[in-house]
Amino acid sequence: MKKIIKKLSILSFILGLVFALAACNAESSGGSGGDGEKAGGKVIKIGAIFAETGPASTLGKTQANYVKLLQKQLDEAGPINGKKIEIVMQDYETDDTKAVVAADKLISEGVVAVVGATQASTSMAILPKISGAGIPLMTVAPVNPATKNIYQMAPSNSTSAKLIIKFLKENNISKVAWINARDGFGVDGLPPFEKAAKENKIEIVAHEEFDATATDMTVQLTNIRKKNPEAVIVWSRTPGAGIVARNFKTLGFDIPMIQSSASANQGFLDQVKDNNENLYVIGSKLSVVDQLADSEQKERLNKFREEYRAMFNSDPDNFTAHAADGFHLIIEAIKAGNTTPAKIHNYLKKEVGKYPGLTGTFELQSNYVGPYEDGFAVLGIENNKWKYRD
Repeated sequence: MKKIIKKLSILSFILGLVFALAACNAESSGGSGGDGEKAGGKVIKIGAIFAETGPASTLGKTQANYVKLLQKQLDEAGPINGKKIEIVMQDYETDDTKAVVAADKLISEGVVAVVGATQASTSMAILPKISGAGIPLMTVAPVNPATKNIYQMAPSNSTSAKLIIKFLKENNISKVAWINARDGFGVDGLPPFEKAAKENKIEIVAHEEFDATATDMTVQLTNIRKKNPEAVIVWSRTPGAGIVARNFKTLGFDIPMIQSSASANQGFLDQVKDNNENLYVIGSKLSVVDQLADSEQKERLNKFREEYRAMFNSDPDNFTAHAADGFHLIIEAIKAGNTTPAKIHNYLKKEVGKYPGLTGTFELQSNYVGPYEDGFAVLGIENNKWKYRD
């Protein structure tokens, strides 16, 4: 009997030790509550999912760069309310499946919020996982965020449509053609534009699509030419967007082509170098900051650009700004004492008010999706650089 009691005592001790170690491990990883704190609550983790490599790296590379810059700035500034901020970045390599795996990993690490993903289709792929875990997701691509805990940092397709309509009316254009990639981003762009066009008596005389990996769109553009549009609108990201533009120039079109904000990057400028007359994009004022009139917005954008330049010897773009706005909003919430996903969500939705972001003004407590259009404009190209038109 004494031997049995002794064995039970040893067993109880071992089980107690196992539970104690498990509790310590849960605390260090944020636990099931996902509060992102470890080492006695001294570290808060923020997740990031960007396409640092792969075809979408033309958009995601500067976002991944910004993570390095921001982490350096946070480390130099020191803890916030006694807590170190650690950004955990995952490169999903332009592969939606890998992005979902990355989302699972970030959730398991107990991040308090996530910024990403670079592409619209990828954001939609990771949205159920992150939202389902109750973690705020700051999307850096336009999505359909009728989902709890989602905050869009990129301008919505409806906002982009307003800017295009303004351009068309200024240039007395009433007939347009539309061509888009056959992917999530490309397909989602048309419905908001159709609505805005109808309201403004602008006729869509042709609609063509192409595979996102296509290397020639001459057939689609030839079909468009037969309909005699006064402008062509393209909804795709690089490199496809640039291929459409080059085919457009080869075919000798002498009408404007307007591209989405997914083309507002150096990769697109490189693709259309020295042959870019009549090409326009919906671009961030960050890309033309030197051409802006003096204002608080110009000061804010210029500071951001110079900090990025100092570390990478190149310029940030609107994709960098989307990511920066997402991180800055999360950090503002943490500074205000909110260190769990639920508290950060509550702060963003109820307390942040109007926020002057790099991408534009945000008003997260309203029903408006993404930033207002004050951070964007339809940009032209002059001397192979973006040209501010206003």
